[in-house]
Amino acid sequence: MQLRLFSVSALLCAWTCSHAADHSSVGITSTTAGSTAKAATATSVPALSAVDLQVAQMWGLTQDEMQRALVLLKGPRGAFSSPNLSPVEALGIHARGEQERRYYAQLYARAFVADVERVLAWSNVAEAEVKRLVGDKPVISFTGLPPVPVSPAVAAGANLPMSAVRPPAAAASKEAR
Repeated sequence: MQLRLFSVSALLCAWTCSHAADHSSVGITSTTAGSTAKAATATSVPALSAVDLQVAQMWGLTQDEMQRALVLLKGPRGAFSSPNLSPVEALGIHARGEQERRYYAQLYARAFVADVERVLAWSNVAEAEVKRLVGDKPVISFTGLPPVPVSPAVAAGANLPMSAVRPPAAAASKEAR
């Protein structure tokens, strides 16, 4: 049995880059109701924090792109998306054209692939260290434990030895018929 120290969800979630900075609210003031200007709004965007600048650099974004992403994440995009949506995803979803969408998709893909490579490199080193510590002994032994009621398909998917499982009662009664 080969030990895997990562899960699919860890791989999928690892690439996200969340930040802990508490952004002050973006000040948006609309024009007065009696204004003759088109429904324009004056937007004042606060300066990026040091963390925001680091996050922008990690994702390969300019300061302007990062500010736009933060504004998008404060609005409906933030409400409709998971809290760990990356700034690149926000910009890509709200791209102003196909070329911009492709550009942000490329940034996203590069970051994702690089992170999967880091996670796999870590996993391989951690797995080698476990093997160094325990040798060929199994890390988890099912010896002496009563078999658990689970379908053979689930057991195979979980890489459990068949000696550790028994078919559930409902499945066993159907097979007896």
